Amino acid sequence: METIQGNERLFDAEDVFFSTTDLKGVIRNANQTFMTLARHPREEMVGAPHNIIRHDDMPAGVFKLMWDDLEAGKPVCTYVLNRAGDGRDYWVFATVTAIEEGYVSVRTKPFDESTFAAVREVYGRVRALEREAAEQGASRREVAEKGAEALLAELDSLGFSSLSAFSTASLPTEAVLLIKKRVRVPRREEMDGAAATILDCAKSIERDSDTLVGQMSGYRSLLDGLGAWMQEAPAIIDQARRIGELVAMFDSQDPESSVPGVAQRVAERTSHAVEQLTGLTVTVVELYRAVQALSFRASLMRLHTLVLGSYAAAVVDGTEEDVPAAMVDLHRALDADLEAVGAACDEVGSRRDALDSSMRLVVSDLDRTRRPFDRWLRALQSEHASLREGVEGDVLALLGEAEGLSNKGFPEMSSLAVLAARCRGLDLSYNAAAMADASKSISSAIAGLV
Repeated sequence: METIQGNERLFDAEDVFFSTTDLKGVIRNANQTFMTLARHPREEMVGAPHNIIRHDDMPAGVFKLMWDDLEAGKPVCTYVLNRAGDGRDYWVFATVTAIEEGYVSVRTKPFDESTFAAVREVYGRVRALEREAAEQGASRREVAEKGAEALLAELDSLGFSSLSAFSTASLPTEAVLLIKKRVRVPRREEMDGAAATILDCAKSIERDSDTLVGQMSGYRSLLDGLGAWMQEAPAIIDQARRIGELVAMFDSQDPESSVPGVAQRVAERTSHAVEQLTGLTVTVVELYRAVQALSFRASLMRLHTLVLGSYAAAVVDGTEEDVPAAMVDLHRALDADLEAVGAACDEVGSRRDALDSSMRLVVSDLDRTRRPFDRWLRALQSEHASLREGVEGDVLALLGEAEGLSNKGFPEMSSLAVLAARCRGLDLSYNAAAMADASKSISSAIAGLV
């Protein structure tokens, strides 16, 4: 269902549509929803360059960055303003991925209002710069390059290092909001035939991936907790290092004292803890990137499952044309997603296990430091401590500092222990074999559409 506001055409959340193109952006196929919104007849659209619906207010720099990423093998997701054949404007959230000898572009209604608003403002500023450059005699290529440079600077101010980084962050958000709108693969009861089989397989993939999508929120929650904890890590590292320095400063005047041996154990454990804490930051970052990649890939899988299923439902209803070729392209995109999600799950699992191991080592090292350090301090206090040769300082002041560190301990370790337990409790539910079987069934059914 469409509504008009001024010169803008708005469409519903359920109106998910797609087009496929060759490597140069010439349209090969599209569903009827795309044709309806574009207000161009199919015979005029198929074989035409995709910029047939390009809006003059869209910065050339956006398309330059899009093509740069696509040619580098990276999917692209961003907001795009189009102009239909009747002169109406319509905004979409576009996701473009490479397939064999071309691209699949899926468009949905934009839902992330704050990001969408910020991007519209950015586009306005970038396009103004491009128009100014064009008026000063810049070529089309120079205008696009200037726009791309300005857009990258604008994205950086929003916290994104590139269009690819924006794509990775924006798709999961838009996909979650789309799901919250209850947009799902349609149902068609008591139907048979190849299209109905494809629709059933899409429903199966969607259902079996629901758990995985839900589990991603647990991982993001863990990373939020770790991010907050990592803000405290530098102070913990400094404290552990200082304990190691202090135990190396003192001798006991008792020749049979346990101080030297205990000091050595404390120094070794604090040194190991510092090493583990320093490495923990790297491990957290690696898990964060793996989770981010999985969130993106899982969202891409859900989007391609949705558009494939919606298209199959329309075929069942008899409202689509040129079906086999379009279905092949959509299946290629989904099949690549299924493989990528499986690999991303393996990567997240490996990074999760590495983080769990690292966190447990840190907790253990610092916990085992506490009692020996206390024992070392008590021994020095009763055995008349002295500074080692070559060490300068006030004995009482240094002992007072050591006592303060002993009383403080490492209370942060309790929260890290909780996070470690949460990490061990996280799971990933992805049945790669079942997904592969569903994909094979889709492929076989597509052959029956010819």
